[in-house]
Amino acid sequence: MSKNSDEIFGEAHENPKSENYNTSESSELYSDENSKYIKYVFLLNNKNNILIKIMFIRFIISEFFFRKPLFDKSTNFIEKLQENLSDITIDIFKIITKIGAEYLTGVPVAIVLIFFSIIKSSFYIAGFLFILHYHSLIKLWYGSSRPFWESPNLYKGIGDGGFGNPSGHAITTIFLNFVFFIYLKESFLNKKYKLQIVLLIFLIVFVIMVILSRVVLGIHSINQVLYGAGLGIFSYLLFINMFKLHQMPIIFYKKLFKDKIIIFCISGIISLLILLSILSAIFLNSNFDKDYYDEILNELTDLPKYRRFNLDGLFGSFAALAILGMYLGQVVFWYLIDNSYKMKNELIIKSSEYFKGLGQENFEEDSNNRLIDSLINNWNINRSFRPFSLKKITKIILILILCFSPLLLFLLISNDANTILMFIFKFGIPFFATLFFIYSFGFYYIIIITCGQKEELLKRANDRIYNNNIV
Repeated sequence: MSKNSDEIFGEAHENPKSENYNTSESSELYSDENSKYIKYVFLLNNKNNILIKIMFIRFIISEFFFRKPLFDKSTNFIEKLQENLSDITIDIFKIITKIGAEYLTGVPVAIVLIFFSIIKSSFYIAGFLFILHYHSLIKLWYGSSRPFWESPNLYKGIGDGGFGNPSGHAITTIFLNFVFFIYLKESFLNKKYKLQIVLLIFLIVFVIMVILSRVVLGIHSINQVLYGAGLGIFSYLLFINMFKLHQMPIIFYKKLFKDKIIIFCISGIISLLILLSILSAIFLNSNFDKDYYDEILNELTDLPKYRRFNLDGLFGSFAALAILGMYLGQVVFWYLIDNSYKMKNELIIKSSEYFKGLGQENFEEDSNNRLIDSLINNWNINRSFRPFSLKKITKIILILILCFSPLLLFLLISNDANTILMFIFKFGIPFFATLFFIYSFGFYYIIIITCGQKEELLKRANDRIYNNNIV
């Protein structure tokens, strides 16, 4: 009986570097993995966490002092910078800020969603959405101008109507690219050190150029990009070093969506974030002279009202609605998975001496759990390397089209519509429904298409057992 559970069902947890467990210990696997993860994050890794928090608090405090001096100096600095740059150079920076901050933002997100496990892709997208939420919320709290608002001659054809501090492009570019690098480093580029160095250098240069483009074009001041970069680095450290969310054991991950108390708490916290966004947009920055800056924006740009001042911050912070949809979607997803992939194959469970020797009273449920863990945990392998037929690809495309269909509401609702109408139909429903459908029915049916039906999975498990002479 030397075969372990990994050989039969695949890895039982997300971290590929973690130790294997013998199947005879499978009854303790769930609680053991859970406690190990919590112990590492909150105890063994506590010194690093405290150091990161102290550095972040010092950075926040120092930002209060360098904010105004750097903003005041930025206008003259950017003006001289633009005078010394050719029109071609300015155009290059305009291309960089568009490509790096808008057109290519979805590339790492799409790659992670397609080629990495549900745990990695879920936390990556949730992290991205959370950044969109909190940086929009901070902009509402600060209510800071942008350089080209104060000096319209700095405007170079690309601008924004939302408040300027902190730079959202700096935050998202740093987080998305460096977390993406860690994912690649731990999987496709594992032990390929030269490629890792080349990619890291490229990403650092790319991030610096995107951030620099925001200053050169007068969209952000120096203090705003520094603050945004600091928040981006902290978000990265929080994600990778402090909580190690990308390495969370699948046993622990599932509890986030199956425990009623956890579901209630997380849903409540996200709902409070949404409420906080609404209250901030209504009550903050009442002394800000919107009429004055609105006239400037009218002369320089044709930005719609929802892209300006408090409304821009409000709708940007509505990314929290997408997080809520994503979370509740996975609650539904795990319910569908658990009810569709129940292991009831008596030939495997009752006829196998290997299984009989375990002596577990609730072995059927435990076997079902391990089968589901294997299915989800190795989804990236199945969907990346199994041959896809045209029929399967067509089905997946149709599923994705249906999942993204709520976004049509965003296009249908006019930019000049009533604020409440936009509040509900241009942002509320599309943000929530799109992520809900992707992470519930979308993931569920794509897994069935790429990994196989219940009967197919059971047959594979059965074949592995007999081929390895376990019975």
